[in-house]
Amino acid sequence: MDYNTRKLLNLTDKNISFEDAWLSYRQIKGKKAQVISGRLSSSYCKCPQCGFDKLVKNGTYKTITQLPEFNRRTTFIELKRERYLCRNCGSTVSAKTSLVDDYCNLSVDLKRQIAVDLKENRSRKDIAAFHDVSDTSVLRVLDEYTKNCRTTFQYLPEALSIDEFKSTRSCHNGMSFICADAESKEIIDILPDRRLQSLTKYFLKYSRKARLKVKFLIMDMNASYGELLKVVFPNAELITDRFHIIQHLNRNLNQLRINQMNRLSRYKSDTAKQYRRLKRYWKLLLKDSQTLNFEQFYYRPLFKKMMSETEIVTELLSYSSILQEGYNYIQNIKYAYSIKNYSLIMENIKDIPSTLPNAFKSKFKVFNKFRQGIKNALISPYSNGFIEGLNNKIKVIKRIAYGYRNFLNFKKRIYLIQGKSFKTK
Repeated sequence: MDYNTRKLLNLTDKNISFEDAWLSYRQIKGKKAQVISGRLSSSYCKCPQCGFDKLVKNGTYKTITQLPEFNRRTTFIELKRERYLCRNCGSTVSAKTSLVDDYCNLSVDLKRQIAVDLKENRSRKDIAAFHDVSDTSVLRVLDEYTKNCRTTFQYLPEALSIDEFKSTRSCHNGMSFICADAESKEIIDILPDRRLQSLTKYFLKYSRKARLKVKFLIMDMNASYGELLKVVFPNAELITDRFHIIQHLNRNLNQLRINQMNRLSRYKSDTAKQYRRLKRYWKLLLKDSQTLNFEQFYYRPLFKKMMSETEIVTELLSYSSILQEGYNYIQNIKYAYSIKNYSLIMENIKDIPSTLPNAFKSKFKVFNKFRQGIKNALISPYSNGFIEGLNNKIKVIKRIAYGYRNFLNFKKRIYLIQGKSFKTK
């Protein structure tokens, strides 16, 4: 084998020698594979056990290792490894190469290629089939390339973002907890339990110095997480995520729309039309009134005429006085939020119209619990927007794999895809 061929196959170890007939074909794992044959020697001078400087040859043995595919064929290298004997202590040592790790039948290059594929959002089964290896081998590579992802419990960021997401069945209620650095957007840890008791126990493992460093805790309007401030993070202030504030407003308005829509009869011609229109154009009701387009007119089949977004909203609100009142109320809060006027926000929440349904009014009591968090959200640059995006990526990872049984494997895959740990040796 000439030097260029060695370089092409990445078999540049000088201790490996090849004869003229170095390539053959044989059946391995029920498939025709190409096998590269060579001899691995070593220049051992001293015994690694006792340091004796005279080693003698003590026979050879064969090993076969899978290489990355070449020319779209499964490729193996069969090495006749030399074995050496120490005359002083009687121990034996075998020739080694950097191409293959000890006690492994996959080459370093092949494992690196599998790790790169694992970093992409592909299923393990697909990766295993592509490289003609077992799923167990892919899992071993995943373990190897994420083994450095261990929490040291010595560092926490100044701004800590926390959230939860749908996880594996092995987790409590199928939910996991995730925390990340709000500044660098780096994952700190993923836990299989989101309960306050478990979270308190986990964060108390961190040094007091690390916990006192946390100045801001960014979260959604989950009352239980706020208790962490008292016990774990005494120097931290709560920041209610801006996305969840608007989400809470939109959900309440949408629920009001559904309730009013369901009051309409679907069997009378007039109310049936109103029902379909409220069902079809619900997204326009959730938009900020200031962003509604009033200049562009399009043909609306349900109205059988040209209409702008503003005209559609006006028409929809005319179907229910309660819906109109609720819409105006939500828009006032959104306006106060857009100009970052905390006093005006709380004033609107306090002065909720009495004519609105009790189910609608009761949902705004949560804002009183998070007064300080909402106030901090208006002046702080931090939000949980990136962690919500991360949760969407996690959903995709889970969907492509058709779910995960093992939480640790799921966690490792998230780490690898997000680039938290990617070792290339």
